[in-house]
Amino acid sequence: MSALFAFTPGSLLALALLIWLLSGVAGSLLAGATRLSGAIIGGGGMLAALAAIGAACLILRGTTTETVQLPVIAFRAELSALNALLLLALTIPALFCSLFAWGFSGVNAAQRARSGLLCHLLLASLVAANLAANAVALILLLELAALAAYFLIALGEDVKSRRAALNQFLSGRVGTLCLVLAFVLLWRVSGSQDFDVLRHSVFSASVKSTAFLLALIGFGLYAGVIPLHAWVPQSHASAPPHAAALFSSALMKTGIAGIIKIGLDLIGAPPLWWGIALLLLAMLTAFFGGLYALMEHDIRRLLAYHTLENIGIILLGVGGAMVGVALHMPLLATLALLAALFHLFNHGLFKTVLFLGAGEIEQQTGIRDMEKLGGLARRMPGTAIAMLIGLMSMAALPPLNGFASEWLLYQSLFQLSGSHAFVARLLGPLLAVGLALTGALALMCIAKVFGVTFLGAPRSPAAAAASPAPLAMRSSSLLLALLCVMVGVAAPWLIPFFAAVSAAVLHSAAQPLAQHGITVSPVSQVSPPMIALLLLSMPLLPWLITIALRGARLPNRRRGTAWACGYSHSAEMVVTATGFAQPLRVMFAPLYRLRQCATGGLVNVLHQGWPGAVCRRLAFIELAVLLVVAFA
Repeated sequence: MSALFAFTPGSLLALALLIWLLSGVAGSLLAGATRLSGAIIGGGGMLAALAAIGAACLILRGTTTETVQLPVIAFRAELSALNALLLLALTIPALFCSLFAWGFSGVNAAQRARSGLLCHLLLASLVAANLAANAVALILLLELAALAAYFLIALGEDVKSRRAALNQFLSGRVGTLCLVLAFVLLWRVSGSQDFDVLRHSVFSASVKSTAFLLALIGFGLYAGVIPLHAWVPQSHASAPPHAAALFSSALMKTGIAGIIKIGLDLIGAPPLWWGIALLLLAMLTAFFGGLYALMEHDIRRLLAYHTLENIGIILLGVGGAMVGVALHMPLLATLALLAALFHLFNHGLFKTVLFLGAGEIEQQTGIRDMEKLGGLARRMPGTAIAMLIGLMSMAALPPLNGFASEWLLYQSLFQLSGSHAFVARLLGPLLAVGLALTGALALMCIAKVFGVTFLGAPRSPAAAAASPAPLAMRSSSLLLALLCVMVGVAAPWLIPFFAAVSAAVLHSAAQPLAQHGITVSPVSQVSPPMIALLLLSMPLLPWLITIALRGARLPNRRRGTAWACGYSHSAEMVVTATGFAQPLRVMFAPLYRLRQCATGGLVNVLHQGWPGAVCRRLAFIELAVLLVVAFA
């Protein structure tokens, strides 16, 4: 037991896993004592996340990959630079989700306790899955995490929640089946499911390609790659807000991590067509995710579609790295994978801000439909500031963290354009233009979400009566928003760490991509700290000019009612979410009809009564069996 409290990566990881499980169980048993239960769940989650963050930092200080057995719990964990980075990307958002959960009271006491237990089970499963040293443990832990997500989605117990839970359950089972087939195929050739053995095994081209395609479908279902995304939008809308944030920042990122491991780490150098196929899927996911987001009025469904957009952006980097390896272009491969890993980390930060902010709005107003909100900036100023920073980061505006990682991705696409292969020279500019279009859609989303939700006049009595969220909830989103600013400004000093991880995955030398506060590439360079200073100083210039030239000619103005062409201003005059997106709805009508076609036929049959009830019973049985296996 003393080994559990030693400051080693293995002991800290074991401690984190035990705290998640024990605090989740204790909080659920004390559901009747609401404050005590919330403190145990929230405080335990924060303590476990801090222990996992400490372990990740210790792993990153090392230089080699090693497999260790965690003390107390019999689990073999692979400690590598990639796994440490994934651990940070999962647990930093989890830290603030636990703080949010401490103050969350949007559900009754029993549901709050169950959601705490399930969130802790989800986090423990995902952390262990990302550290797994063999395929059997990875698949079992992913299945356990998917089942925890299923019960989190079904907590609402309304029709939409049951439909969303059934979609997620079926998608998860198909994903697990594909992963089982992929690793069974590799096992038949290598004779082992250990990742270290797979790395040193030789596979034929047909075995590698078949296993990659099966794994791409399996991990792609977890990641929500379009067209495998059916479970994503309503699942994020039905689960508790902090659980939805964990879906985006942890569950779906584990799917991306699986694609990185299978495509670049475990089964040898990828052929060119793997990277090209992944690039096309990524662009499809990014563009359609952004396009569908603009049509949503439910703020959480909108954010879920934007998660799909960012999943596509991350996979553009992963696909670019595969192409770079196939074409023997180490700079392209390193830069593209660096951009993917950095954006994976950044997306977890700003998307968690947005989901937690949406949760604050939902708790204080009881509304998720943006058409019924408005005027919340005056009533919930802390939430408004955090949401604005998160939205600006999502749209990759400088000097925030989303800009830093997307800028690197643009640089990798420019490198792709300079390749000697014709298909790469063709795809590079097209993908850069596609990425710019998704950026334009994200900018429109800022105007829609912030303008319709926080500005103008309230459109409902609930919005007019809104008040600031509890301190713990406000602090979680504001502190994460501050972290988005800090990571963006400090990007040149953080990028070398991500570059080292990228080089470790690709078994290549680290590229000098940042120095003296400037992020550089063979194409261009940019200084996020200088951009931040310029943006902070720009508002001072008109103020100084006003002071110098004002004199007595411009008296102070008095506030009055808004000018409305001679008519009295009313709330109905404020732009609505429907009106804002109407031009795009008309312009891209054929593409929006594709989504309507996908919701008919077989999907409606699956939601007719008995399949949902059968799947719920199967989920209970499977969860019980997996828990027995895990603890045994």
